[in-house]
Amino acid sequence: MNRYICLTFIIFFILSAVGLKAENPSSINNNFPLVTFVFDDGYETDFTVARDIFKSQGEVACTAIVTGWVNTRNFLNISQISELQKDGWEILSHTVSHPKLKALTEDRVEAELSQSKSTLESWGFNVKNLVYTYNGNNAAVKNIVRKYYRSGRNGHKMLNSSDLDQYDLKSYSNELSTWHKMTTLKSQIDLAYSEKKWLIFQHHRIDAKVKISDKSGAFIFEERLSFQPSGAVGQYIKDRWSVVQFIPLSGNPQVGDTVTGRSSGASGKLERVIYNEGAALTEMIEYIHKNYPDMRIVTIDKGLDLMGMP
Repeated sequence: MNRYICLTFIIFFILSAVGLKAENPSSINNNFPLVTFVFDDGYETDFTVARDIFKSQGEVACTAIVTGWVNTRNFLNISQISELQKDGWEILSHTVSHPKLKALTEDRVEAELSQSKSTLESWGFNVKNLVYTYNGNNAAVKNIVRKYYRSGRNGHKMLNSSDLDQYDLKSYSNELSTWHKMTTLKSQIDLAYSEKKWLIFQHHRIDAKVKISDKSGAFIFEERLSFQPSGAVGQYIKDRWSVVQFIPLSGNPQVGDTVTGRSSGASGKLERVIYNEGAALTEMIEYIHKNYPDMRIVTIDKGLDLMGMP
């Protein structure tokens, strides 16, 4: 009898010890922070700029597709979206026509959300999560989202912790401007790491701005820009008050470069790089790799897995 009592005690002790070590699904990510990059609207720069950046760094991101804009000028086509998915990118729904969901009737909201998902799936894409248009939702919208999606990403400029509402995921913009500096973005990465939380960055079209002088001629919309001697290449968007906006296709323009339009022959001298979002994305990823090697860059769906969400 004593042997049975002893055996029972040993089994109970082992089971108790195992129970103490079992992880609570809601705190799976407590040992490491997460970062996610989401590109809203499905701009072509997801493929022409961001794809190579993330591939060269061994990382992946997410593209949020407005299905009504697919195969139109400056936006992704089906083939490009397919290549991104093959690379490991997550394809997110971003509605059919990009309306303000809170302003619609429930029937219209349901149509926007269900049709976007079914269309993307008919094109061969795995779609589980949504990005709210204009970072806006309410209780009625969220209730409909629950019928079709695992989560919904919003704005709010906050980090996501283990008690997150998966239908109101928080995010920060990482688009650069005169006021939005790289130091600000790095500080958000630092904070996410120190607090062991999930940081979601949102972005739209990737562009760059430089100030030029001694301009001669007029650039042509969407022509290639050559930067010499740096060797950088861009696609012209517009210029105003000596500030040239373009899509950075390769290389990094440098002060002193001569900027030349390949079709127009227009030119100018580069005085200052105001911002270059392509270079900034590379810098952000390298910053994470160098300073926080245990900080994981994940898709929305993988992040939900790691946060223990159903």
